[in-house]
Amino acid sequence: MEPEVLKYFITQGPFALLFIWLLLRSEKRNEQRETDYRNEISEMRNEMKTERDEWRDERSLWTETLSKFSEKYDVVIDELRDIKRKLGGGH
Repeated sequence: MEPEVLKYFITQGPFALLFIWLLLRSEKRNEQRETDYRNEISEMRNEMKTERDEWRDERSLWTETLSKFSEKYDVVIDELRDIKRKLGGGH
């Protein structure tokens, strides 16, 4: 019985070792790939946060500009109404 077991391990052993080596190699590569993906996702998240902050700042600037424009527009409209009333065209 022992010669058969020995013969089995001699014939199948190299394939078992190859399988184990490939399995461990694959696991190591998958682990590295996962680490790379996590790093890339983290970088993308940071870039998106930076862009979102820039957009927020730009939106604030536009809102402020539009608010000033609105105030000036109201002043111009009031002045036009005063002119119209003084000229006698107002109701």
